[in-house]
Amino acid sequence: MIWDTTLFPAVEFSLAEAQSLIGAQLHSLKPKQHSLPVSEALFFINSEEILANQPKPLYDQSTRDGFALAEKPLLVEDNQAVYKVTGEVAAGCLDTGKLGPGEAVRIMTGAMIPMGCSRVVPFELCSESGGRVVMQSAALSCKQLYIRTRGSEVQKGKLLVPAGVRLCPEHLLMVAESGCAEVRVSRLPEVAVICTGSELVSLGKNVEPGQKISGNGILLPGLLRACGGSCKWSVTVEDQLESIHSTITGILSQNPDMIITTGGMGPGKFDLMEQVFADFGGQVIYNRLRVRPGKFTLFGMIGQVPLFAMPGPPPAVRLLFYELIVPALAALQGHERGLSPLMPAILEHTLSVKKTGHLGLKGAVAKLTKRGLQVYPAGRAEPINAIIHLGGERLEAEYGESVLVRLLGDLQGLTA
Repeated sequence: MIWDTTLFPAVEFSLAEAQSLIGAQLHSLKPKQHSLPVSEALFFINSEEILANQPKPLYDQSTRDGFALAEKPLLVEDNQAVYKVTGEVAAGCLDTGKLGPGEAVRIMTGAMIPMGCSRVVPFELCSESGGRVVMQSAALSCKQLYIRTRGSEVQKGKLLVPAGVRLCPEHLLMVAESGCAEVRVSRLPEVAVICTGSELVSLGKNVEPGQKISGNGILLPGLLRACGGSCKWSVTVEDQLESIHSTITGILSQNPDMIITTGGMGPGKFDLMEQVFADFGGQVIYNRLRVRPGKFTLFGMIGQVPLFAMPGPPPAVRLLFYELIVPALAALQGHERGLSPLMPAILEHTLSVKKTGHLGLKGAVAKLTKRGLQVYPAGRAEPINAIIHLGGERLEAEYGESVLVRLLGDLQGLTA
């Protein structure tokens, strides 16, 4: 094989420009969508509005354990109402019967309200003896009926989830409880992860001195699963042109929707990805970014397949994944809202960066406090839910200073 050793000229852009260029190159996958059982739709993007198939609750139901009462008591004496107890209605009972004048039945939480029932009175407000139940007359004038009426939470036909939303467990709960067994979703992009480096060893294999576990081979499949992609191929390849070329050739023959490589980007002797990309006749969209980490980063197209060539260190890969690949995954699913907007947050610890003239990115942990949104730089292995964006001319951001951050998920559930 004769290799084209002519590397591409530097095509450098800002992070925002790169994000825009990526979106302009990518289009919705074909086939665009398919149906999935609700139980299997977690993290998929629904491609159509989801409407309630039935009201919730489906029937009038009791909200307390107690007695379901007819409209009028059997008798009233000494400010006490007396009813005749005629039976019991358990949760799941399909035949609840009908209450006659002066009658009551024991009823469980969630059970269907019998015909002729005007209210439920909790057990603790009642006294039962000799086939009768007694309560204060005032209990019959209480505004709280302890009945959840049919459709009081969700009416049939109500919009549950608009199109273009990544489905979380709470969505699936709401959709299932409203009678929807299947949803239409966008197809998950099938992604190949190729980790290059002669020092890398796949997890489970013996690690010799001078070698290390391929961290990106674990990190990227996990990030893809969490952010709307399917890692169908994950391989580790040595720093050899023939090996990398052969691996990509094999993956391209299986029609991936995206390829992500790590390592092999930069000015070093063993940084081979641009040369391999050139051999495939790839179209470079950019191969430099005014970003740290991630200056030597390539995005381009091999035919119709987008390829992201990223640096090797996992901390840099993690940041670039959220900033570049997450919006690409959304675009492939016909979803425009891949990135949350930048917003101000108060810095909890002083942050120092190298002066590079480029935008500095730093993984961070954001939380809500009485002072508002606060953020601090995350440790190397600490999970992140935000990325700090620090302008290229700044060397330091001090405690208490406002910085721009991009949130990577909802703040719900964070420690206040």
